[in-house]
Amino acid sequence: MKNSLLIYLLLNISLLYIVAAILTEVRPLRIILKRRVRSVPNQLCLGLIFGLLSISGTYTGMNFQGAVVNTRVVSTVAAGLVGGPLSGLCAGALSGLHRYLFDPSGFTSLACGVGTFGFGIIGALCYRRFSRCSRRNLALVAITLVSELVQCVLILILAKPFEAAIALEKVILLPKMVVNSLGLVIFMTLLNRLNRSLTIELVEQQYLALYIAQKCLPYLREGLGDRHSLQQATDTVRATLPDFQVIITDREQVLASSGIALQGHPLPEPARQALERRELVVMQDFPGEVDVPVHQEDNAAIAAPLMWDDEAVGVLILVVPMGPNLILDADIRTADGLAQLFSSQLELGEFHHQIELRRQAEFRALQSQINPHFLYNALNTISALCLTDSERARETILILASYLRQTLSINEPFVTLVQEMSNVDNYLALVDARFEGAIHVTRELPDDLTRLHLPPLILQPIVENAVRHGSTSVDERHVCICIRQDQERAYIQVSDRGHGFPPQVLEMLQDPEDPSYSGLFNVRKRLRSIYGEQCKFTIDSSQAGSTVFFSIPLTPPSQSYSDVKRSEVQCVSQ
Repeated sequence: MKNSLLIYLLLNISLLYIVAAILTEVRPLRIILKRRVRSVPNQLCLGLIFGLLSISGTYTGMNFQGAVVNTRVVSTVAAGLVGGPLSGLCAGALSGLHRYLFDPSGFTSLACGVGTFGFGIIGALCYRRFSRCSRRNLALVAITLVSELVQCVLILILAKPFEAAIALEKVILLPKMVVNSLGLVIFMTLLNRLNRSLTIELVEQQYLALYIAQKCLPYLREGLGDRHSLQQATDTVRATLPDFQVIITDREQVLASSGIALQGHPLPEPARQALERRELVVMQDFPGEVDVPVHQEDNAAIAAPLMWDDEAVGVLILVVPMGPNLILDADIRTADGLAQLFSSQLELGEFHHQIELRRQAEFRALQSQINPHFLYNALNTISALCLTDSERARETILILASYLRQTLSINEPFVTLVQEMSNVDNYLALVDARFEGAIHVTRELPDDLTRLHLPPLILQPIVENAVRHGSTSVDERHVCICIRQDQERAYIQVSDRGHGFPPQVLEMLQDPEDPSYSGLFNVRKRLRSIYGEQCKFTIDSSQAGSTVFFSIPLTPPSQSYSDVKRSEVQCVSQ
């Protein structure tokens, strides 16, 4: 009899496992189970589901000596362990009431009904401790044994006659403990496997979205206005997801597509709906002209809006295949994650674009301040020469014309050292005409003057400062220009032999509102605006002379990635 009872209980456990495996494939139940925070409606819903499983255990139980031997303890305790306290109480109350009403005249009905409710209480009490338990299988066995012992005590107390209750428990207690302990371990393993599979699936989708977003970052930062970059972004997405077709739109038309020929077409219907609702839209049986022959009824379009400043500015559409073995939910999560990351990248790209526009405006303003500063001094020199040496004045005017031609033709934010030294030479020729051979310039330049790229009109104001303040006497002005290069950086130093800057002048150089020494101040500000806050522009001054020193990379930061490069490029001083 004990063997047949054991086999019957094992069959019930197997049936419960099959039913649970089927239920875990139901999408609403999977959504509820994967939530970490259990709301009251979710707990009550799980309590109802597990309560029904417990009730099914009553119907499939085995009538034995006036009692129903069953596996209710498995699903009732699991309700509290999985769903939370309310789930355990709900499942226990529902199944316990049903057990009593199932056979009110049975001598164990009241004890079994109360005991089933007790199973739910035990599961509810163990909910928090079990979630932090490291040896879960051992804990499940212990919980089952305690539950079965509580049930045994209730039967011995409430069931009459007492002798029949004793005889019943002698036969069924051990098989129930063994089978139901095994059953609860198997049942919870199934649910844990579901949770692990959901977690792994979620992690895989998040990783895939992050990987694609990282690959598309250089293209999306150009914004929706650059169709070539958008086309590269859609091609990148399709290269990672070859079974998908990818579309990016603005609010009016398709901007780029890969795997589906819709460039320049009006907005597809799912894109229009996503823009209107400002939420993800799924449209099955998506129509459209594709590059390869496919059956349109086997496709679905997942349209996720691209948001910028809380406004939908475009749509990302993934046209995905459908079939009995394909999971549309996973594709929806991928599209939603990609759209959110793409939206963030578009906002970041616009932010960086505005910063770059501001930096360029500051650069042009500073350059315009330097150009009149130099021009004013040059015209004074020419004016003086016109009275004393007209031929020299003519030559000086040609030199100035050459300088202006070079300056006005510069449309790039960076020039080579060859161009910059040409400007410096023109300036020195102008001042040499003024001071009549009093300028003594020493140059230490690298062999290759084309490796270094630097902002235009950086050296000339520094050299001009050395000329102005580097006089040892009325007829002696010494300037030393020293430029060294290694594999990555250039080290630029301009020195004079004057008497140094007075302390008040050094303070003026730190004051952006003081126009007296705007040349050096603007040079320092431009270097910092281009190469970042780490650019230390230093001026060493003593009675033996002054030295201006700075170091910059041979290759300047790109305009498109200036903000990224600023963290990598260091402008340091000695």
